[in-house]
Amino acid sequence: MELSGLELRYIVNQLTDSLKSGYYVSSINSVTKNSFLFKLHHPTDKELILMISTQGIWLTKLKFQSLEESALLDKFRRELERSKIDSIEQIDNERIVVIKFRSLEDKQNILILEFFRDGNLILCDNELQIISILNPVEVRHRTLKIGLRYSPPPSRGIDVANVDLESLMSLRENAQRDLDVSRWIGRTMSLPKKFVEEIVHSSNVENKKIVDLSDSDVSSIYKSLKDLVINVSSGANHTPIVVSGMAGTDLEAFPILPTNFSKFSTDENSIKRVSSYMEALDQVLSNTIINRGKSAQTGEIDKQVASLEHDIAEQDRAKELVILKASEIRALAAALMSYSHHQSTDSKSLENLLTSMSASIISSKGIKYIKVAEELVLLEANIAKTASSLFGRAKEMERGGLSINDAKDRLQQKINRLKNQADSIHRKHNFVKQQREREWYERYRWFISSDGFLAIGGRDASSNSAIIRKYLTEQDLVFHAEVHGSPFFIIKNGRASSPQSTLLQVAQATVSYSRAWKDGLSSADSYWVTSEQVKKGAPSGQYLPKGSFVIEGKRNYIKGNEIRLAAGIMPIHNKYSFVCGPVEAVRKRSILYVALLPGGYDPMEISKKIRIELYHSATEAKDVNDNEELAAYLKSISYDEIIMALPGGRSKISQIRWGEAKVLDDLES
Repeated sequence: MELSGLELRYIVNQLTDSLKSGYYVSSINSVTKNSFLFKLHHPTDKELILMISTQGIWLTKLKFQSLEESALLDKFRRELERSKIDSIEQIDNERIVVIKFRSLEDKQNILILEFFRDGNLILCDNELQIISILNPVEVRHRTLKIGLRYSPPPSRGIDVANVDLESLMSLRENAQRDLDVSRWIGRTMSLPKKFVEEIVHSSNVENKKIVDLSDSDVSSIYKSLKDLVINVSSGANHTPIVVSGMAGTDLEAFPILPTNFSKFSTDENSIKRVSSYMEALDQVLSNTIINRGKSAQTGEIDKQVASLEHDIAEQDRAKELVILKASEIRALAAALMSYSHHQSTDSKSLENLLTSMSASIISSKGIKYIKVAEELVLLEANIAKTASSLFGRAKEMERGGLSINDAKDRLQQKINRLKNQADSIHRKHNFVKQQREREWYERYRWFISSDGFLAIGGRDASSNSAIIRKYLTEQDLVFHAEVHGSPFFIIKNGRASSPQSTLLQVAQATVSYSRAWKDGLSSADSYWVTSEQVKKGAPSGQYLPKGSFVIEGKRNYIKGNEIRLAAGIMPIHNKYSFVCGPVEAVRKRSILYVALLPGGYDPMEISKKIRIELYHSATEAKDVNDNEELAAYLKSISYDEIIMALPGGRSKISQIRWGEAKVLDDLES
């Protein structure tokens, strides 16, 4: 499936609405050499995953494994990570998308995506000088390579979004008179076949040529075109469907239900409705990327299989030829044997028989042979003896056919082994899976206390601000510490009845997620206040930094909180989540956990150790329910997800334990 300019208009509109101010690129990973996942973070809104590929650009709900390294990855990471997205635009109605990024240092970079021919990804500076390019271009009308200024290709066709009826009438007059209407629309509008067919079908001009088009027909085409443009680009009347083939492979995505629906709903194809066209694109285009990625993983094996299959085809042809020759020789032998018993042996009648059997007598150095099926057999004076020699030659060739079968079987065994090897690679690697839908609080620090209260805390100044401004209610309690880098934590609905154990756990989380962890302290003090004590504005004449608030009134101190946390796997809402928080809370709510102390390993190293230790514990257990699912989750969890939950600085594992959670519990909040 190739995206048209019209579909790109819808995608750009959707992305512009979704990626509102504040989204920045937190990480970039390659899926294939020409497909990349941009993880987008926002201080208050949910994280998004943007697929940028030569196939297209879309928001994905899928989680991909890297299938190929890309030469562009390092440059993308260096220039675009931590940058905010300024804008996403389409050049006219062309299949070109321009994304502008702005770094923390206010440096602008521009990523240009071209979706025609083989596609291209071009990274430029703010003056459109090319920094990096996937596929350098050198053609008559433009040259694209590092160091040169980017220039778009010449426009193709008219802009379907801006064409008017008068222009369409004029285009008809200047068109080739015997041209099919379908081909005229496709060439003139630069529309894909599926949209051309929709316009032609809904306009009732199927099978017409330009010479047959009346003014009324052109008006009907114009109306169908404008309806299509509005429906596809705006998303207002979308009834998105995905067309799948017999093997269940997603082949095509439609934003609207075609009027010639029955054409696509056949015995070979199945059609399913989806909730949005972006979801349809995610299914179809992601499927294309995965198939290409799989081919890249097993490319050498596929080449060997193709070569062996070619050899088998040659063996089949050789066998067919041998069988055909043996059949002709055996038929001639039978005819000669009958001839020797019933006919006179004069040369004329023998020649007539041979001619009728597509055979002949030839002489070589004074010796006569019978030539049949390109084979030579000595012509004996005794015709019966000659027939016997022919029978013998046919048997030899038939035995040769059996040896060809043996050789073919050996080749097929090699093919089966190689295919099993490729299948094993595909089974071993789960190339793509559904991205887990996250709860709103998973954007922040969070845990469930041993008493069942939800506590959420900020990761940085922006999320501190979001927690207080967006989620704090009069029923909540607010925690903070007089330690540099202390987050704000709130206990949701905890004002009326928070037990002492919950207060102590949130106090411990508040100091443990502060600078105290990085500084290697063993304990620190924190305090809690009610929601109305937190003032969101600065006093007159003063300035509050982002993420800071004024606390009024009495502070309820909890002193000597131990700097210590635990990280574990918590079942919630029929799925697993990785959670980090106070040891007692994590022990109560998790199936399996590790206790952590400051010092030791950097975040990446400790994240690897945590995953390995938890995975080994889950796989070695013999008496834990559902440990296969738990092990599968631990195998799939990303290091980024673990790092995001851990405190800043170095950490070490002090112990590994099974928690008290045994089943998938629902959070009551």
